[in-house]
Amino acid sequence: MAELDAIDRRILSILETEGRISILDLAERVGLSATPCGRRVRRLEDEGVIRGYGARIDPRALGLQIGAFISVRLGRVGPEGTAQFLRAVATLPEVVECHLVTGNSLDYMLQVRLRDVDALGHFIRDKLQAIPSVGETSTMVILSREV
Repeated sequence: MAELDAIDRRILSILETEGRISILDLAERVGLSATPCGRRVRRLEDEGVIRGYGARIDPRALGLQIGAFISVRLGRVGPEGTAQFLRAVATLPEVVECHLVTGNSLDYMLQVRLRDVDALGHFIRDKLQAIPSVGETSTMVILSREV
């Protein structure tokens, strides 16, 4: 585990919301000169604290109007069933995130983005539930993102 001081935490906080900020602007905001700030960012990258940079895409701009969380309980447990499920899910472009979870006999929680309710229904029936290791699913439609 990386040891972080207050400046490292401030750098991370800023980079989480403004990943494209220049080192010069970042340094100014955290009270350092550019060279030590750049060294800290590189150290955080090298230590794996910063795993990468990316853009936050508005799904609606891509025509993806429906977001949902789908809880999945595997019907076929064990290494083979889990591997089968993970291989299949990795091929589904609708899946934004896949998390191994605990609670209420759940195995995985998926976040998905789709065009509309019909596409969501098709995804659940014809893609997700067609994976042989999937035993049961439960879907929660995302009404809004608050944070």
